[in-house]
Amino acid sequence: MIRIRYYPLLLLAACFAIHACAPDRPHSGQSLHSLETSAKASTVQTVSGPVAGYIEDGVYTYKGIPYAKAERFLPAVDPDPWTEVRSSLAYGPTCPQGARTGWYDDHQAFSMHWDDGFPDEDCLRVNVWTAGINDGRKRPVMVWLHGGGFSAGSGQEQIGYDGANLARDHGVVVVSLNHRLNVLGFLDLSGFGARYAASGNLGMTDIVKALEWVRDNISVFGGDPANVTVFGQSGGGGKVCTLLAMPSAKGLFSKAVVESGSILEAQTQKWSRRIGAATVRRLGISPARIADIESVPYATLLEAYDAAVAEVRTEAEHEGGLPENLLDQLLFGTRPVVDSEVLPHQPGSAAAMALSRDIPVIIGTTYHEFTRDQEDTIFKPLALRQASDRLAAGCAPVYLYQFTWESPVLDGALGSTHCLEIPFVFDNVELHRTFTGGGGQAVELGHRISRLWTNFAKTGVPAADGMPVWEPYPRTMILDTVSKLE
Repeated sequence: MIRIRYYPLLLLAACFAIHACAPDRPHSGQSLHSLETSAKASTVQTVSGPVAGYIEDGVYTYKGIPYAKAERFLPAVDPDPWTEVRSSLAYGPTCPQGARTGWYDDHQAFSMHWDDGFPDEDCLRVNVWTAGINDGRKRPVMVWLHGGGFSAGSGQEQIGYDGANLARDHGVVVVSLNHRLNVLGFLDLSGFGARYAASGNLGMTDIVKALEWVRDNISVFGGDPANVTVFGQSGGGGKVCTLLAMPSAKGLFSKAVVESGSILEAQTQKWSRRIGAATVRRLGISPARIADIESVPYATLLEAYDAAVAEVRTEAEHEGGLPENLLDQLLFGTRPVVDSEVLPHQPGSAAAMALSRDIPVIIGTTYHEFTRDQEDTIFKPLALRQASDRLAAGCAPVYLYQFTWESPVLDGALGSTHCLEIPFVFDNVELHRTFTGGGGQAVELGHRISRLWTNFAKTGVPAADGMPVWEPYPRTMILDTVSKLE
């Protein structure tokens, strides 16, 4: 059965992706490329053990480094240490998930060329791009959180996530990661005992564990652990919003970017525990033998979970418990949950904003997101609400944007669609030209937008040559071939 991932009603632009390896990758006007795979030249000593990557066109790249390990439905812990140099040349496992509907759509397949890797529950991995190692430099660090809601995606699914150009041309260290998703990351079994107290938020506690890895290890990759920016798009933006409300994440990052993903309401335990109970019941597991769920085959587990979510959604509809916002309705069942410890308050609450009041934030959307006739009716109101609430609460500056540039690909059918700003933010416009069309004007816009993001990571203020001065909200930066402040 084909499963629709993340936005089941919106198929046009469900956070597309493309292959992660492209030998003809252009950058900085160079026509020739170099690749060195010497372990001696690239080895760094992490807390867990030595790792070696490869050096391509001056960028040290490391893929698939374990940042933690975890048993099913339990919080992650430090990985087992190693003494021999660990080869880190290829992406590691991705979290198991359902089939992507975009595989079966020719236009999506052409535009994005999904790279979904290979699934394994042992998926807690980080990838690093940097211009120097063991050099004592303190480069700003940018940690990318992938989209796909809280049920799908990976740190490699889009070629636009490649961090080489940001590392080489913008002086930052880029980190991406995989974490637990769907039933593995957000099934709330807390009603079955203390062993599973955090199970409804494991996907988020995985991310915190990855940020702790950055804190403890990024200096050997030439990064500054005291200057970390978290940025994410779509579901990744929602993860950023959630981190802003998590006490365990405080101090692990100092700036944040939310791209088309302002999520201000998490699940309540009334519904998350009901989904957990319905899943267990559908699996035929008695409460006295709840530990049996840890060995259920993944496909069986996911099928029971999806059915339980649908069941409880119907109950919520009848009881008036569905959120008013369409995005919150679409994410019903698979999202973080407000509990007594991991996420004590709703991300949009005053208490959560007080926790993150000193963190400057970039917030924004694309113009069309999913369809031309909707023109961003799903994400824009939430972005405006988040910006307004943080301003009213006296938080650090909020920089609001709207990305209005339209792709010429497929005769312009994509418009300014969901995910389109990603290759611009990563300075990967030409690399991901099946999505952007490439070309001089688009590439130059990518140079400017990526400088806005990386300068924000460096200083807390998004600024770039050739761009208007970006004043904080209530002003809005329109990002296009000719950008302007409104």
